[in-house]
Amino acid sequence: MQINTDLLQKLNAAATRNIDSYLQKMLTASAEHGNFGMQMLDHLHEQLPRTSCDDCGKCCNSVSIFSLEYHRVIREIMITWKPERLRRLVQAIFRLELRQAEIGKDERRRRCIFRDDETRVCLVHPVRPFACRIFGLLKTDGKRECDRVKDLRTPETIITENYLISLQEKVLENSESYQPFPGEEEIHFFPFEFWFFRHIFSPERALQIYREILVPMSSPLTRLWQKHAGPTT
Repeated sequence: MQINTDLLQKLNAAATRNIDSYLQKMLTASAEHGNFGMQMLDHLHEQLPRTSCDDCGKCCNSVSIFSLEYHRVIREIMITWKPERLRRLVQAIFRLELRQAEIGKDERRRRCIFRDDETRVCLVHPVRPFACRIFGLLKTDGKRECDRVKDLRTPETIITENYLISLQEKVLENSESYQPFPGEEEIHFFPFEFWFFRHIFSPERALQIYREILVPMSSPLTRLWQKHAGPTT
């Protein structure tokens, strides 16, 4: 799938002109969402084993998250980040091409907007989404996605797929869903950038950006939707 470079250029140009307006929309949308679901989400996150790793950052690529998790992250940085830092975040979100990375042979990823490679830390670690918390947990077959991940407590906790599903079902019930491609079922999981564009533009515009920029920029997403591939317009 090819990236719609014209659309990408339009996004960059729009950001230059309207950065402060977009920042306000981002903050307002999450502020208006209120505290609904936040305590529940934190409680569910806490029910996963606590782990540590050596912060190599190989897994810190863009992941799909719930809308509720998006609002949780935004509300956290609203409280803890200074205005200029928030402004730089919005600028960075629009420059999607600057976070395009080659990961192995013929593998593309978008690096996570909240990964600081200089300090090797996650900038939103306390409120990181399920996808990040689940990575590397000990499975029923005794394996992990990454052998650098270790449980902080002993004995190590084995996590079953059914347990993970049961936790996330409660979040799913309180999150938005959209149909990414005509004729397909609605889904609840989208990259952070999708939710950002959904709130500063519209769901329709965000879905276009998802299909024509975000999916082609990520090999896993591309493979997932490969059957829908066609010329971008």
